[in-house]
Amino acid sequence: MHVCGCREVSEEYGREVTRLCEVLMKVLSASLGLEEARFQEAFGGAECGACLRANYYPRCPQPDLTLGLSAHSDPGVLTVLLADEHVRGLQVRRADGEWVTVQPVRDDAFIVNVGDQI
Repeated sequence: MHVCGCREVSEEYGREVTRLCEVLMKVLSASLGLEEARFQEAFGGAECGACLRANYYPRCPQPDLTLGLSAHSDPGVLTVLLADEHVRGLQVRRADGEWVTVQPVRDDAFIVNVGDQI
């Protein structure tokens, strides 16, 4: 029996999320009336880089004492977040300035942020 280690699982996950982003960039390009490959080509083609980061945020027993991250935008092209049913920390600011916690449509859903470069 072969036991798959953390490295192998992380690499496979990274490849699959990269493939997802390639599909999303084609869809975004086409939805804007551009050739499907336009965004992929604009951001490096097949050599377009990706960064995989895994964060663990345990539930805080005193959330009123936490600072979290300051308001920011994502500087890249796409950010793909795997939803966590236990910790809902991602918030977006509405046009009226109110911060709203993002509720994924399903517990196993990805949340995709369109970054500043697009």
